[in-house]
Parts: sequence; structure tokens; C-alpha cells
Amino acid sequence: MGVIQTPSQHSDAKGEAPRRSAYGAGHFAKSLAWTFTDLLLAYYANVHVGLSAHQTGLLLFLSMAYGAGLDPAVAYFLRHAEGSRRRILQIQFVAGVLTAVALLVVFLPPVEGVGSFAYLLAALFFLRTAYAVYDVAQNALVSLLPANEADAHRYVILRQTLSAVARLCVAALSFLIISKTAPTGREAGLVAVIAVLIVATSGWILAWAGPASGGVERRSVPGLRLPRGAGRLLLAAAIHSGPFSMAARMVTFVQGAGADDHTGAALLFALVLGTLMGPIGLGRMRFEDGEFRAALVFTALAVFGGVGFAVAPRSGAPALAACLAYGVGLGGTMTLFWRGMSVAVREHALRTGVRTDLAAFALLTAVLKLASALFGGAVGLALDGFRAGAPATALALGALVTVGGVGFLALFAPRHFAPKLV
Repeated sequence: MGVIQTPSQHSDAKGEAPRRSAYGAGHFAKSLAWTFTDLLLAYYANVHVGLSAHQTGLLLFLSMAYGAGLDPAVAYFLRHAEGSRRRILQIQFVAGVLTAVALLVVFLPPVEGVGSFAYLLAALFFLRTAYAVYDVAQNALVSLLPANEADAHRYVILRQTLSAVARLCVAALSFLIISKTAPTGREAGLVAVIAVLIVATSGWILAWAGPASGGVERRSVPGLRLPRGAGRLLLAAAIHSGPFSMAARMVTFVQGAGADDHTGAALLFALVLGTLMGPIGLGRMRFEDGEFRAALVFTALAVFGGVGFAVAPRSGAPALAACLAYGVGLGGTMTLFWRGMSVAVREHALRTGVRTDLAAFALLTAVLKLASALFGGAVGLALDGFRAGAPATALALGALVTVGGVGFLALFAPRHFAPKLV
């Protein structure tokens, strides 16, 4: 994957800035929708709807596993559009509108009585279906829209930075929701704003990013194909979204004293602020020895912060600092494998003349969602022990983060020490 260089070392392609802006706006709106459900669904289901811890874990697992299985299926179903920028943009617009509607359905104020679990599960299946098409189509633009390699680097940094900004916005909004005295129904008003942004930005990116920059569009062969080196990136993504990120799923459940306590929201905000700092820092760094040194730095930060949060008292400045460090590490490492997949897809297209944007990024998001599903389900198993401050639960969380970090880093070591194996 080469040397990480700052974007300022390359000249910007003429006329690409408006296209990047449209893409950035669309990705920001999409990230708001994903982040709102990813960070707040468990709390909403458990506290506001009243599902038990085990029901909450099962809800997360079933909905995420279903969404993960959809991504490769969507890529295969849309294979006729592979490499065609205009068709993919049209698909993302229609899917974006459906996602906006589904988001509203999920967070409608819950009805008292039986059936809450079944209703939420059905609504989440609707959301995951619409979002899968929306997500697969828009993720393919990371490698379809850039004019050159330098522009591709800008797209990845922009993508990860705006993902973190969206998480930061949701973390700020969580202060309105994560509270013992917060009224039920606020979620519906917040997702209504997100739904409007999704529809508006989907139309904007279709209008501004549709015309091709020039050249002949290449079509891929039917089916899913992996570019060279993508397998290792998929394993890194699974570890990152699974054990490496496990402690982050518990942040919202930290509670202090008082009826109107916001400890969980404050820790979540610190964590998400760190995920914003990670990709911004990576965009300004230069490593002569390639990505491995960057992976080492960010992985060390994540392990240190994640273990610190899991085993130390979860309140006050030390906990906030641990969550911030954890977030910086997670943000930086996630940017690395997204950048790597973009490079792998573009190099594959140059070498073979075959575009695999939809397939490669669909597999990447499927792996991320499946790992999230498996370890999201584990939240239900660990939640009671975590809330009670059980030492065994804290040690298990710390061990998961450590093992995940070591495994993630090991996937970059062969590339650094033995490039011929890639």
C-alpha cells in the first residue's frame, strides 16, 4: 500500500472539489443514520422500550447478522451496475429515501404492552434491507469517484473524518437521551432530522457527482471477486469491529449517582471525539516504512485506552482520557483498512480492466456488520456483570481488546516485514 503522504503533497484534480463535497455530505448523512442506531439502539431498546438485557442482545445480534448477510447479496444483485457511476448513484438515491422512511419506523414511540421485541425486530429488518442497498452503492463511490491516487487518499480521509463527525454529533445528542429522566419519544424527533438530511444529500450527490470525469467505464464480470490483498484487509476489519471494539459497546451503560446523570454520554462523547482525531492525524502523517508503523501507533493507543476503560473506575478524568485514547486508536486503525481496500480495488481495475467496487466494499461492510452482530450479541451476556462492576467482566473486556489489538496488528506485520507475501 505504500507510503502515507499528506494530501497537500499532491495537486488537486480540476473540478473534483464539488464532487468530493457532494460525496462528503451524502456520507455524513448516511453515517448519522448508522451511528444513531449503532450507538443508541441498545440503550433505547433496554431502557426506553423496556426489553431485558438478553432480549436486547438478541435484537442486536439478529438485526446485525441479517444486515451483514444482505451486503454480498445486494452486490451480486446489482452486479449489472458494477463500474457504472450513474447507475450506482441512482440506486443510492432510491435506497436513501427508503432508509429515511425505515429509520422513522424503528424509532417511533414504543407502544405499551407485549410485542415490542417483535415490532423492533421487524422494523430493524426493514431498515437493514434499505440501508444495505444504500450503503453498498455509496461505499463503492470511494473508489469510483476519485480522479487519481492522490484524490483517492482524500476521499478515504474525508470519509473517515466525516464518519467520526457524525458519531460526534450523535454522541452530543445522546445527552438528550441517555438520562434517567429523559422522556420517551425524543429519538423520533432526532431521526426525523436525520431522515430529511438523507433524502436531501442523496439528491445532491446524484446531481453533482453523476457526470463522469472522462474515460470509458469498465464493467465487471458477474459475481463477487476479491482484489489482491483484500483477504487480509477483511480479516483486519473483522477483528476491528469485533473484539477490538468490544469495550466501546459498553460505554453508554456507565451510570453515576444522581437521577439526571450523564456519565455514559460524557464517556461516549470522549470516545467519539477520539475517532475524529484519529483519521485527521493520519491524514497529516508520513511514515517512511509504510502503514505498519501507523498501525502500531494507533493500535497501542486503542489497547491502552480500551483496557484502561474496562478495568479502571469508570468515572472522572481517567475514564474520559481512556475513552479518548481508545477512540483515537480505533479511528486511525479503521482508516487504514478502508484506505487499503480503496487502493486494492483501484490497482485491480488498472491491472485487469475489471471494476470490483461493489463486490469488494460489500464484502468489507458485511464483515464489519457480522463481527458487530456477534459481539453485539455478547453485550447482552456481559451487560449485567458490567453494570455491577464485576471484576471478571472487566478483565474479560480488557482481554478481548488486547487480543483484538494484537490480532489486528499481526495482519499488518507480514506486509511490513515480508511484502512478497501480500
